[in-house]
Amino acid sequence: MISARRTQALALRAFDYAETSQILHLLTRDEGRVHGIAKGARRLNGAFHGGVDALQLGEAMIYPRRPGAELRTLGGFSVKTHFPRLRESIARFHVASHLVALLLAFTREEAPDAFVFDLAVSALRLVEDCDEVQAEAVGLGFEAMMLHHAGFLPELTQCVACGKTARNVETARLSPLRGGLLCRDCVGEDASAPQVTGAVVAALSKIGDGPLAAAVRLAPDASLRRSLRETLDGWTTTVLDRPLRTARFL
Repeated sequence: MISARRTQALALRAFDYAETSQILHLLTRDEGRVHGIAKGARRLNGAFHGGVDALQLGEAMIYPRRPGAELRTLGGFSVKTHFPRLRESIARFHVASHLVALLLAFTREEAPDAFVFDLAVSALRLVEDCDEVQAEAVGLGFEAMMLHHAGFLPELTQCVACGKTARNVETARLSPLRGGLLCRDCVGEDASAPQVTGAVVAALSKIGDGPLAAAVRLAPDASLRRSLRETLDGWTTTVLDRPLRTARFL
């Protein structure tokens, strides 16, 4: 008999299916992102205790994929926390929703990545415990760290066209086309590249390296947070070739 594997899991999305079942998108620590069917999940006396909601953290039971099957079979989900304070603030909930959108965009089915799982859980716990301004900053840090981990954070230490080291930057162009900074002499390489300040370059480099606490320290500077959000939105949109709908609510 095929046995299920137990693993820590974060519910990213949940859809009702038929009368009592659900389709779940889970980010798991040991199996990566899993897309599976939870049969009978909405039965109160079942292994899913009445159903699973997005942003619940717990332990999932996952069966191996059957040959030719599109969905994994899920055997149960025991909730550890649903991060209740995220839902007490619209601002915190919007940040958490954007984190989920980033996880869906930057993770792959059945490609385990313990770093990303732990980062996501840490970010949600921080967002839950922070005030709304700090939560916004944590969201910026999480996005930058995800880009860095995936290899998509822009080159910020030198001009990507001529190789000149970026020192004492006051303003520069950040080119999605070329993959990073363009110095004053190389602006013609991408005339449409948006201009960024030295403060944005320094902050983006710092929060991309982590930890998430580094982003919290940006919280008091509203202008810098706003500029970083605009910069990250533009960069992530280019990387994914589409905007994330959750970004508009931040």
